[in-house]
Amino acid sequence: MRSMQIIKWGEPLELRESETPTPQGSEVLVRVDACGVCHSDLHIWKGFFDLGNDQKFQIEERGVHLPFTMGHEPAGTVIAAGSEAQGIETGKSYAIYPWINCGSCEPCQNGLTQICDAPKIIGTRVNGAYSDHVIVPHPKFLVDHSGISADLACTLACSGLTTFSAIRKIQPDRLTERDTVVVLGAGGLGLTSVRILKYMSKARIVVSELDAEKRAIAVQMGADLIVDPSRDSAAKDLKTAAQTDDGRGIAAILDFVGLPQTMEFGLSLLRKGGHHVHVGLFGGAYSMSLPPLAFRMLRVSGSYVGTLEEFRELVGLVQNGMDLSIPITNRPLDEAADALEDLQSGKVAGRLVLKP
Repeated sequence: MRSMQIIKWGEPLELRESETPTPQGSEVLVRVDACGVCHSDLHIWKGFFDLGNDQKFQIEERGVHLPFTMGHEPAGTVIAAGSEAQGIETGKSYAIYPWINCGSCEPCQNGLTQICDAPKIIGTRVNGAYSDHVIVPHPKFLVDHSGISADLACTLACSGLTTFSAIRKIQPDRLTERDTVVVLGAGGLGLTSVRILKYMSKARIVVSELDAEKRAIAVQMGADLIVDPSRDSAAKDLKTAAQTDDGRGIAAILDFVGLPQTMEFGLSLLRKGGHHVHVGLFGGAYSMSLPPLAFRMLRVSGSYVGTLEEFRELVGLVQNGMDLSIPITNRPLDEAADALEDLQSGKVAGRLVLKP
């Protein structure tokens, strides 16, 4: 088995070979057909998440030790299964739900399985799919993606699911042509969110993005308006646009960046009663005045990936016509280190997918 592994935190990944595992019990062995490269992989690769105020959350505190194989956006073909694995077809390609949960902790019992207290997440807690094979612990985490290419299907496991679950929190079906949703960031998640919003809502879609090329792609994806947030008049222009043609202001912010600056920008835009959904993991800390939160009746929510049920629903929607086509660039598995460098430097428009 060939895998691109972290050997030292923050250093280039290295190609390592090991024995291909044999599935036991309910396990399934999958030959990886495609694996998305996620922005959160940058944090894992570096070995920490920035909590702000000079605080860091070290990946090793999660129990992750080197060498480690990342990759939590996989799709692949079943080639073997343990004696207790039922209901899957050998030789068939499936999208893999990587957010493996224990099923018994408090979050799991409350239906929040994606924030399980004792997770075994493929590619973030246990070895993942920056490899030519990966072990999936149970067939229930395999979702038939018939009619969807493996290159797109793999991205649904994180970028697609993350945006889908975040958008559901703003109740998109209740928004009208007079309401505006602002998307902060036009990376893979931001572009995917434009596609999902066009399918699920009648609201006006505005994308805020620093990079001119990504703003242009956002228009191609269906954004009604784009804005460069570095302009001094950006906030004023957005508010004005949201009130034109009998508009009712900015109903929701979807923050796919996750910086103190984007939180500040988003909250300044919201109409009274508006909803800010924080998704991005770029890092940092933010403080705010509390009385306006009550006076303006604002809602601030965190959103992290999604449940297995949401994943199945999303795959079904794409199979039935929801267009989630965004720019996808394929890279060979052994170029995973270069792919991470490109993502970190902001050179990636859309999504990168590794091909073993």
